[in-house]
Amino acid sequence: MKKILLTTLLALTISASCFAAGAATRFAAEEKAADTLISAITGSTVTYDAASRGFSQGLKTKLPADKFNAMKNEIKKQVGTIKDSNFVLLNKAFSYEKGYSGADELIYIGSVAKDKFARIVVIFTLENNVPKITGFQVTPVEAKKPEAPAKK
Repeated sequence: MKKILLTTLLALTISASCFAAGAATRFAAEEKAADTLISAITGSTVTYDAASRGFSQGLKTKLPADKFNAMKNEIKKQVGTIKDSNFVLLNKAFSYEKGYSGADELIYIGSVAKDKFARIVVIFTLENNVPKITGFQVTPVEAKKPEAPAKK
C-alpha cells in the first residue's frame, strides 16, 4: 500500500511540475524580448533589428526602423531619459465571462529623475505558438508627494 501511495504522490509531483514548465518557458521568452525592446527604447547599443525579432508580423509592418527611431526620440523628448528599468508585474488578461484572452502584459518601471518615472507596458500574444510583442506603451509617472496632515 505504501508503494502505491508513494508512486501516486511521485506521479502527481512530476505532472504538476510539467504543467508549470510551459508557463515558465513562455514567461522567460516574453521577458527576454521585453528586455531587448526596452534596451532599444532607452538608447543602449541594442539595435532595431535585435528588438524587432520579438515583434509580431503586424507590429513589424506598422513600426519599421525609421518610425521606431522617431518614436524613440519622441519618448525621450516627452518622458526623458529612462534608466534602470525593472520588471514589476505580469498581467494575464482574464475575465470571468471570456476566460484567458491569450494576451500577457509585462509591466516595467524605469527611473527618469529623482521623482519622475516611466511605466513601460509590453503586450504579448502567441503567433505560431511563439510569444510575440503586439504592442507597447511608455507613460510618464510622477511620484506623488505626501500631503501634510490637516491641522485642527
